[in-house]
Amino acid sequence: MNTDERRQRDAVRAHAHLRRYVLPNERVIVATRHHWALLLEPIATTAAAFLLIGTLVMSTPVDVRGTVQWLWVAWFVVAGRLAWKWLEWRYEWFVATDKRLLLLYGLVVHKVAMMPMKKVTDMGYSRSPTGQVLGYGRFDMESAGQDQALRTIKYVPRPDSTYRTLCDTLFTPGGPRLDDDDDLGGGPGWPADGAPGGPGAPTVVPGRETSEGPRPTTQPIAVQPPNPAPRPPEARPSDGAHPVSWKPTGATYDHPRSDSRRSDGAIVPDPFL
Repeated sequence: MNTDERRQRDAVRAHAHLRRYVLPNERVIVATRHHWALLLEPIATTAAAFLLIGTLVMSTPVDVRGTVQWLWVAWFVVAGRLAWKWLEWRYEWFVATDKRLLLLYGLVVHKVAMMPMKKVTDMGYSRSPTGQVLGYGRFDMESAGQDQALRTIKYVPRPDSTYRTLCDTLFTPGGPRLDDDDDLGGGPGWPADGAPGGPGAPTVVPGRETSEGPRPTTQPIAVQPPNPAPRPPEARPSDGAHPVSWKPTGATYDHPRSDSRRSDGAIVPDPFL
C-alpha cells in the first residue's frame, strides 16, 4: 500500500460518517472534501457586506448613528450563511473505491449519491481559468445510457493526480469492468478470464447435458456415378444374352437367362460374362 492509499484509508477511519457507507471489503482510492474554492462566494459576500455596512455606519452623522447600527443585524445573517456553508463543506466528501463512486452531502438530511464503477463508460475532465489558478477541477461521469445519481463532481482538489488515479481504476484492463451477472467463470475447465474458450476448454455441444470430445466421423458412402465408364470387351455379355440392368452397390441382381435349349429339352442359360 502506497502513501496516498494509506492517507485515504486513515481519512475514512477518522470520520464516523464515512465508515457508515464504505464497505469493509472495499479498497479506498480517493477520499477528499471539495476544494476550499467552494467557499469563495460566501466569503466574498460576507466581506462585501461588512465593508458596505461599515461604510454606511461611519458616514452617518453621530446623532443618527444609533439607528443605522441595526444594519449590523443583516451582516450577522450573511455571516451566519457563511458559517452554514462552511459546515456543509466540512461534511461533504467525495469517495472513490475500487467498486463505486460516492458523494456524501447534506448537513441536516444526510444524502449519498452513488455510481458503480462498472457503469462508468467515460469521464470528462475540465478546469476553468479560476480552477487552474487555485488548483481544482470538475469531473463529468457518463454511464451506458442511464441517468445516474452521481454525474458531476465539482471543486475536486488535486485534480490531475485524482484524474490519473480514477482512470487507472476505471479503464485498466482487468479492472471492475465486468458485471457480476455476466461473470461466466468459476467452474472447472473454464479459463481464468471467464470466457468459455481457450486451450483446454471443454467442447460444448448444444442439446447435450455434458461436454464431450468431438464426435467420430462416419464412413464414406460410395455413390454410383450417373454415367459409369464403359465395360471392357472381355467383361461384356455374349451375343444373344439379355442386357443386364445395373443397380446400386449392395442390391440384388436378377441375371437374365436366354431361351436356348439342349437337344433333350432342358434350358441352358448363356454365360453372364
